[in-house]
Amino acid sequence: MTDAAGPEGRVELQGIGVSAGIAIGRALVLEGPNVAIFRLDLPHGEADREVARLQRAVRRAWRQLRHLRDRVRSEAGEAYARVFEAQILILKDRSLHQETAALIRREDVNAEWAFHTVVGRYTQVFSQLGDQALKDRGTDIEDVEARVQAILTGSKRRHDLSELTEDVIVVSSSLSPSDAAGLNREHVIGLAIDGGGPTSHTAIIASALGIPAVAGLRDASTRVRTGDILALDGASGLLVLSPPDQETAAWRERRTRQAQRELDLMMLRDQPAVTREGLRVRLQANVELLEEMLAARRFGAEGVGLYRSEFLYLQEAPGLPGEEAHYRAYRELAERALPHDVVIRTLDLGGEKYFSTILERRETNPVLGLRGIRLCLKREDLFRSQLRGILRAAAHGKVRVMFPMVSGLHELRRARAVFDDVRRELLAERVPCDPEVPLGIMIEVPAAALIVDRLAPEVDFFSIGTNDLIQYALAIDRGNESVSYLYQPLHPAILGLIRGVVEAAARAGRRVSVCGEMAASPVSAVVLIGLGITELSMNPAAIPTVKQVIRALSAADARVLAEEALRLDSAEEVEALARIRVAELVPREPQAALGVCP
Repeated sequence: MTDAAGPEGRVELQGIGVSAGIAIGRALVLEGPNVAIFRLDLPHGEADREVARLQRAVRRAWRQLRHLRDRVRSEAGEAYARVFEAQILILKDRSLHQETAALIRREDVNAEWAFHTVVGRYTQVFSQLGDQALKDRGTDIEDVEARVQAILTGSKRRHDLSELTEDVIVVSSSLSPSDAAGLNREHVIGLAIDGGGPTSHTAIIASALGIPAVAGLRDASTRVRTGDILALDGASGLLVLSPPDQETAAWRERRTRQAQRELDLMMLRDQPAVTREGLRVRLQANVELLEEMLAARRFGAEGVGLYRSEFLYLQEAPGLPGEEAHYRAYRELAERALPHDVVIRTLDLGGEKYFSTILERRETNPVLGLRGIRLCLKREDLFRSQLRGILRAAAHGKVRVMFPMVSGLHELRRARAVFDDVRRELLAERVPCDPEVPLGIMIEVPAAALIVDRLAPEVDFFSIGTNDLIQYALAIDRGNESVSYLYQPLHPAILGLIRGVVEAAARAGRRVSVCGEMAASPVSAVVLIGLGITELSMNPAAIPTVKQVIRALSAADARVLAEEALRLDSAEEVEALARIRVAELVPREPQAALGVCP
């Protein structure tokens, strides 16, 4: 987060936009976390009674969650109610109950402390993961614990936002999925949260309920006071404290324009993404959670270009999902996506604490370590279980499977041999499946990008993962603040790698898409189309804007832009040129909203 002071106490805070929309109103600052949990020794012989007290609290929490689930289902739909299905499953977890009861009996300790200790082992797994999307999953476990602890201690839940009588922007250090679901939608007009990110369940629910929200503000809850006037932009992640009257009026005008623009964009939902001369560009969604499929359909996604299967593993942590868990999740995904297809990326996680127990050693450099297809080949049992689930699910929809982190031909052939063996195994067992599932690979390791012509005969399609490709090609860690400025999607070297992949894939007659963050940027998307990309997969909310740009675009002009960009010497020059040309290509009306004005 960055901030800047202005006139008359004006403060500008920069966070992460997680739910689009503009909100202007007074702040309601919520208090911090729940009461501290203390260890208390039980009198001898009281352990069984304490275990029974815990069980009663868990049952009550379960009833509360069912009520919340039903409420969210009626207001936001079945997909978002599944957030609370996940929490109910956590409460039903036998190992959680058994470990807590065992700790109570073994150490004659109170239920609050025992439950907090056991849950802490689970939340620690998530807190140490390198991927923010996976870290955000830990909020579900924290939410469950807070609910049970409130019942055990007899305290009220810290946030009751259902009885508000005036419009407010809620400011909090954190906001659980339960708190978000309990919002009074008539009066909570915005959310400003110190922590979290776009993949947290709180953000997903806020988006489903249509509430503008900004996360990652770090210390907004300590800098804002209840009653302060705030202006919030849930798309850009901007929060302004005490804007002057003239600026407030400008924000209101922006809100009106944005509301009209959103209506205009949604009118394009069922329209194809075609350039002025008729070039068809396929726009798909990147998703991690099944509940995100509702947003994918709402924004007009043509299927799923990237399904990150890691969440299924993290749901089971510290255990592992079995074949049936894979099958059920992928079947539901495939059925929801019909009549379009889904691309399921096999496990791309490794090096964090959770997987160090599987690898029986710790990784000193996870980004360059045993991850992706390397981990799958190391632990073939994990790989085969997931592939069996995918192939079985493919009998119920249109499924493609994709291997991540492939760096060479030998590695690909080893993975393909396992894939083919699993397919033969299912057919021999007469298990319903689709034996013709297309197989593809991610192009995210520069070595793979340079030998696409050799890889092409072994696969049916390619997907360029620009996030990692940029990171590896430019030798920078984009999570490192000291060098993150060097993370440049429009670097001439990156554009050259992408063009080489597209040309080699075209010679072999293979489909190629881009599923990294570049696809969601209107300016970058135009450059990618100029390089020959006709399939883009992105965050669902980005689809309408990118589609509008494509429909205003001449593919011939985009190709000219790409050729000029390839001759430039720096990412800064490419970006400047691209912004100018896109501003020329796109009609004046949407330019400011698209952020392409030079």
